[in-house]
Amino acid sequence: MTGLVPNARSRLIEASATLAMTDMANKLRAAGRDVVSLGAGEPDFPTPEPIAKAGIEAIEQGNYRYTSAAGTPELRQAGAEWLSSNFDLDYSKDEVMVCAGAKAALHMSLAAIVEPGDRVLVLAPYWVSYPALITLADGEPVIVPPNPERRFVPDAAAIEAMAKEHNAAGVIINFPSNPSGAVPSKDDLQALVDVCARHDMWIISDEIYSTLLYDDAEHISPASLRGGRERTIVVNGFTKSHTLTGWRTSFLAASKDVVATAARLQSQVLGNPCTISQAAMLKACQLPLPDEHKRRMAAFTERRDYLVREVNQLSSVSLATPRGAFYALMDMRPICEARNITDLQACHELLEQHHLALVPGAAFGAPGFIRASFAANIDTLKKAVVRLAAWVGAK
Repeated sequence: MTGLVPNARSRLIEASATLAMTDMANKLRAAGRDVVSLGAGEPDFPTPEPIAKAGIEAIEQGNYRYTSAAGTPELRQAGAEWLSSNFDLDYSKDEVMVCAGAKAALHMSLAAIVEPGDRVLVLAPYWVSYPALITLADGEPVIVPPNPERRFVPDAAAIEAMAKEHNAAGVIINFPSNPSGAVPSKDDLQALVDVCARHDMWIISDEIYSTLLYDDAEHISPASLRGGRERTIVVNGFTKSHTLTGWRTSFLAASKDVVATAARLQSQVLGNPCTISQAAMLKACQLPLPDEHKRRMAAFTERRDYLVREVNQLSSVSLATPRGAFYALMDMRPICEARNITDLQACHELLEQHHLALVPGAAFGAPGFIRASFAANIDTLKKAVVRLAAWVGAK
């Protein structure tokens, strides 16, 4: 043995909790168990046919060679127009680039703006990869504690206190939220932007669930608000709304300097986003599918309402109604406290004893909660509720 080992930074990075739980569920399935998994956030709908066909046509037409690192000019222009027409965001083609999924866009964003040792605020509950991505960019994640009493909508005063205490360089936000489904009001977002302006902080705004909204919820990008555009990096795309999960595509929108820097970094890390996937993404920009979107949202609404109704009938478990995305963050604190277990232990019990795969809230910075995805069909959700109820009722 030479004694050579991976570096210290890599040892700070744990595997994604959602993927780890999915892997455990898959192993049980391989062993012949009937596992119900509500772990991964992947819609059960197929990629819409015209969009999938655009990818197929790209292959058939030989459109599978390298593109520029930032994506094809046509797709960057289409992305700018899509952001304008759907979210009132004014970006030129040179202020939009294409990345290989939202995770890659977040990585390029952080790599472009974080200096070594910079502290970046992360609002709990957060998507599991945010702290790791900050660490990979040589920054230091600082967790702003969750506020379930506000249904996880950010409190500007708490953010400002943490910004002052830690001399924060920026903040990552994600609305509609994974895992809580929270959607802040315009006033809440403006207050957050004002805090960032006072402290000269970056805002990285992960808006990948921006079109998945319920009831009267409205998505507003901080980049559209007073003082927001010059300090905000927007990450958006069709991954969740159009089931382009495996296609690995996204947009990153920011100032020309940030985009040029991120594209330069991407040229070294990826070369370019998948050419075939770019063809599919271009079709998604050019071809709105309102009927398909309504069909999906009707299904998601039915599933959400079912979970909220059924979960809130269980003893010692509660669920606030999600206003966006397709996740249910269930409050399990009373039952965990009564049984003297953590949410992670609860998830292991549910998987091992009842073959129900969920994700512990601790992975999102919200211990005592458990996340369920309702991207699965209603029959799967019904089976999940039966198994959850059996665990809750166990002595």
